[in-house]
Amino acid sequence: MSTATERRTWRSSAVMAVVCVVAGALLGWFARGGGETEQSLLADADIAFAQQMSAHHQQALTMVDMLGLGVARDVRAAAEQIRVSQWREIGTLTGWLELVGAPPAPADTHDHHGTGAEMPGMASNEELTRLYNAAGRDRELLFLQLMIRHHQGGIDMAAAAESSAAPAVRIRALSMVNGQQQEIASMSVLLHQRGGQVLPYP
Repeated sequence: MSTATERRTWRSSAVMAVVCVVAGALLGWFARGGGETEQSLLADADIAFAQQMSAHHQQALTMVDMLGLGVARDVRAAAEQIRVSQWREIGTLTGWLELVGAPPAPADTHDHHGTGAEMPGMASNEELTRLYNAAGRDRELLFLQLMIRHHQGGIDMAAAAESSAAPAVRIRALSMVNGQQQEIASMSVLLHQRGGQVLPYP
């Protein structure tokens, strides 16, 4: 994939995220008919889910950026698919938070590039440094390993939100579970083709 193509893909993803933010806010406004209080739309657990999953997705985007262009086309294509899906979901989650006047992340959230103790599947600083410094096949292998584990954590987070009282949250959570399961399946094939093994989880 050329640099110009990657830039177009990134711009398209960013535009999609903005559209999702606006759409999320508008859908929420119409859903409450302008009569209910904003805070009644989402429970505290729903707000926490949106905040934490947004931060979780941000690290996935960081890893996609670290992968760069010097990798095989099939791995790059998988990464770009993740970029698009994660941007779209961040847009939706941000729209919910904007709607209820909640901050994008809890006040006590630590650096989401940290040890991963706060959220499942997160890469540590050391792992991200290794990914950044790796090259060629080694970078492909580590990216696939880290992203598969990252998605496993995301699935657990989304599955917990499937019991939300808010239909929009339940639907989005189920969509996240299904989408990330499919992406794990695709990445697992790429990993095994390269002789790699999945990382332990949790």
